[in-house]
Amino acid sequence: MDHKDPNDRSLASERAYRYLRDGIYSGYFKPGQIVTEEEVASAVSVSRTPVREAIRRASADGFLELEGFRRARVSNFSDEDTRDIFEIRAVLEALAAERAALHISDEEIVQLEQLTDALEAATRAGGPLLFRHFADFNSAFHSLILKASRSRQIVQALEHLIETPLILHKRFEDTLIRNLERTIDHHRAITTALKAKEPKWAHAEMMAHLMSARSSLL
Repeated sequence: MDHKDPNDRSLASERAYRYLRDGIYSGYFKPGQIVTEEEVASAVSVSRTPVREAIRRASADGFLELEGFRRARVSNFSDEDTRDIFEIRAVLEALAAERAALHISDEEIVQLEQLTDALEAATRAGGPLLFRHFADFNSAFHSLILKASRSRQIVQALEHLIETPLILHKRFEDTLIRNLERTIDHHRAITTALKAKEPKWAHAEMMAHLMSARSSLL
């Protein structure tokens, strides 16, 4: 009988998942690269079972595509994938921002400002983890606006798309470097509109932000 603590396996799986995610964001794992259970298990010193769970989770999150027995391929987003993601997000997130302008709390406004400040600080610092920091702060910013919309249906429709790792698009790296300052400006403009409690303004700022991001990648 297996008496291993399930919490230990959960921690091992989380460690393996973070290894995969950080490896993708740092560029260690490239789009199209094959990743095996054995390789990950060796790298993070855990057994294959939690690695298998981590690979399945990374696949569900869009980082990996399962590829046969005990291995997966790092995802590679096409132009068509990217266009679809941004067009869907633009429509629904603009609506979320419009709703959020009516419901957002002062505390949530402060959190949005802090996330944008953190993104700006990460941009100035640069370094190999810039992509990971961008993904974390950007995702948190957009997710907070979804939460502030107070719409369960909008949240359910969008939460997975916001987490989609568009870093795996072939032009993401060059585009990110060129457009970080513009992204920060857009986030500040969206926050200003939300702080002013102006729904249509918030809608327009979010729509402009996401369509600009789409255009820069395509």
